[in-house]
Amino acid sequence: MTPSSGASAILSDVRIEGSTKGFPDLPAPVQLGEVPSRGWTADDLAPPSLVLRRSALDHNVQSMAGFAAQRGLSLAPHGKVGMAPQLWWMQLEAGAWGIAAAGAGQARVMRAAGVRRVLIANELADTASIRWVAAALRDGDAELVGQVDSERAVELLEEGLAGSGAERPFRVLVELGHVGGRTGCRDRDDARALAARVARSGRLQLVGVTGFEGTLADDRSASSLERVGAFLDDLRLLATALAAEHAFDEPPIVSAGGSMFFDVAADRLSDAAARVMLRPGCYLTHDHGVYASTSPFTNGPDHRRLRPAIEAWGTVLSTPERGLAILGIGRRDVSFDHGYPRPLRVRRRDGSDAAIEGHVVVTGLNDQHAFLDDPDGVLAVGATLVCGISHPCTAFDKWPLIGVVDDDDVIVGAVRTYF
Repeated sequence: MTPSSGASAILSDVRIEGSTKGFPDLPAPVQLGEVPSRGWTADDLAPPSLVLRRSALDHNVQSMAGFAAQRGLSLAPHGKVGMAPQLWWMQLEAGAWGIAAAGAGQARVMRAAGVRRVLIANELADTASIRWVAAALRDGDAELVGQVDSERAVELLEEGLAGSGAERPFRVLVELGHVGGRTGCRDRDDARALAARVARSGRLQLVGVTGFEGTLADDRSASSLERVGAFLDDLRLLATALAAEHAFDEPPIVSAGGSMFFDVAADRLSDAAARVMLRPGCYLTHDHGVYASTSPFTNGPDHRRLRPAIEAWGTVLSTPERGLAILGIGRRDVSFDHGYPRPLRVRRRDGSDAAIEGHVVVTGLNDQHAFLDDPDGVLAVGATLVCGISHPCTAFDKWPLIGVVDDDDVIVGAVRTYF
């Protein structure tokens, strides 16, 4: 994957060197854009390695873009998942409104990567972040949207923007939360009062409402969907109330819909007199674990069903006991907060592949090693194991550069992350 035109500036100096984790030992640095011409395959990478499968990325981007277009929705995919400009630009070029950030630090990277519209889906309360927003507002090209959940947050933003030279107000959403959740006003009345306070501000501009339903449930059981739906109904009612109480220059935004419940957000928010903006992030790479079981598209038609794009490749280092194999992949290489890696297939030394999903299981991880239950003894020392992962967010952050492979396992590019 060569750098897109939008991300080329931030990636122009990226080099792959002999010390780059997961890549071949190189006598001289290789520019990122030269990777497709090197003729590498996944077997040339230095294990452990993490790779992205290009066909799955392409499919997932188009699947979500099609869903949004069909429903008349806007997308602001959460860029925190991979913190990778090349992946952001895949989504933007497929029609995304902008990219969501989890804070000003991530938004800075997005702006450096040429992303014009950034939705900062978090409160800003520190001096450095607010100072950066003020500076960004002086850039005529930047379109930033933030969020607030308290009068104190409004005051801090106003104080930081005062005297900054920013001619434009900072556009903000009022956040609705829930009891026991993270940020957000705890009821609609408080949110309406805060919206009125924002509307009186000379430094801020009220542009809508936001919320995050993902802290209400972690599965798609009937009770979970009921809780999520009730919260989104409250968010819709808040959006409708604010549309009636305030004058908006354009349809207000109502933003919600993470990776697990974006379909519920699309259904419940569709009647709001607002632009519905979804923020899923993990759909791009999907996985073999938590999102494989909870994605709204999992039981949908084949053309929309998401495909796992992340694979971890490692070498079998030892088979010290009957039924036990040790793999050279550990906590430094893969996510483990929502389940261990899932062995998919083994590539033997003779080049032959065999599917092993369900027959070999990872039972534990150390920093550099995985313990595998191999009851049939199908793994031999020196074999390569290809694993799926669970939860993309905590896999990407372990890799500064990730190889991109085609369906023949040829390296067609590399993705740079910025954690």
